[in-house]
Amino acid sequence: MFFCIMVVLETGGMLSVSIWRNHEEAAQAEAESMQLPQTAEAMVERSPRALDETDLQQQVLQILGADAGQFSVYFLRPDREEEPFIYQSRQMSPASMIKLFVMATVMQQVKEGKLSLDDKLRVDEDDVVGGAGVITWYNDGEQMTLRYLLTVMITDSDNTATNILIDRVGMDAINRYIAVHGYPDTTLAHKMMIGNNGEKNYSSVRDIGHLLTRLYYHELVGAQEDSFMLDILSRQKDKECFPAALPDWKIAHKTGEVTGLYDDGGIFYGADGDFILVIMNESYADRQTAIGLMKELTGYFACTLKK
Repeated sequence: MFFCIMVVLETGGMLSVSIWRNHEEAAQAEAESMQLPQTAEAMVERSPRALDETDLQQQVLQILGADAGQFSVYFLRPDREEEPFIYQSRQMSPASMIKLFVMATVMQQVKEGKLSLDDKLRVDEDDVVGGAGVITWYNDGEQMTLRYLLTVMITDSDNTATNILIDRVGMDAINRYIAVHGYPDTTLAHKMMIGNNGEKNYSSVRDIGHLLTRLYYHELVGAQEDSFMLDILSRQKDKECFPAALPDWKIAHKTGEVTGLYDDGGIFYGADGDFILVIMNESYADRQTAIGLMKELTGYFACTLKK
């Protein structure tokens, strides 16, 4: 276990920065991304809960130390246990991880035939907001496909693309999807970079973990739609946390960041098995310290697959 954690610490700090070209061709060029393994149909007999739950709890507390109160964790090894290990899940700001629920709602409407990935939506100058993303006021008047908007919403965490998609399906429809599909801690109260009388977006590691677990089993929307979502999640460009901790793993994930918090959640595919991990925090004192703790947790959880 000590060896595994040391590997994580030594590989930390590698920040991969990618620049997304500004047009549809870029999305097509990226489409030759890694192929994610198919979920095994034949699973070994699983326990209802993690047999090492006490050890998991103790190690999480040991790694986080004085910062333990700021973090929440969801961890599931699909071939070992039916229920996840959860460390103090509660409503927290998901930042850009709320985009997972926007993506799922849009893809549900694609499955139902209400939308098509080839539908084109116009980008107007008034749509453009700040923060993360590649769509700018230079794109005023352009027609962009739903496929492209979904892709950059995830890979580049594009706020403008997110808001265009929210407008297309409707905030009420997204919140209905959230409620109907059993995510009680999650609410979309405002668009990206646009306030709503102080209302805040919320989610939890439990809700995000359940969404990712359903996606892992291809039970979120449909087989074709889930494969599309896994593909774009595997092309996430923010590699500062999970990919830096486990550079040899295939990871389909989404990050979230605003001042004072950094979140990451995803599906890990490795030689020793797969796992789903979501880590959220709030009110950190130092960004790099928080990410360092998240990377150490990630390395520890990966090492439990070797036992």
